[in-house]
Amino acid sequence: MGKQRRKFSTDFKRQVVQEIEAGMSTNEAARRYQISPSVIDQWKSHYRQGTLVDKPNAEVKALRKENQLLKAKIGELVMENEHLKKLDVWIRRERKLDTSVITAKNLEEFQEGAGS
Repeated sequence: MGKQRRKFSTDFKRQVVQEIEAGMSTNEAARRYQISPSVIDQWKSHYRQGTLVDKPNAEVKALRKENQLLKAKIGELVMENEHLKKLDVWIRRERKLDTSVITAKNLEEFQEGAGS
């Protein structure tokens, strides 16, 4: 079995980079903390770019994925609800036209419905 990979916190990485920027050499920091100089160079690069941040763990990733799926479902349901509302209005209008008696008050409505 190979060597187990060590994981360092973002705070620790930031501390090492700040020590180097304060005057300690990369090789000296590498010896002190028993870390490869190339790894420290990567940390410095990320630190300078502002991308030295914690990676989300599996639970956070799962929650984000679930959130995305739920938002998509909400969108579908909103669209379906709007469609059903429009369908309800259309059905009510059709029923009203089919069962209504034409009077002077609703004559215009019937003429509009017949013209379309």
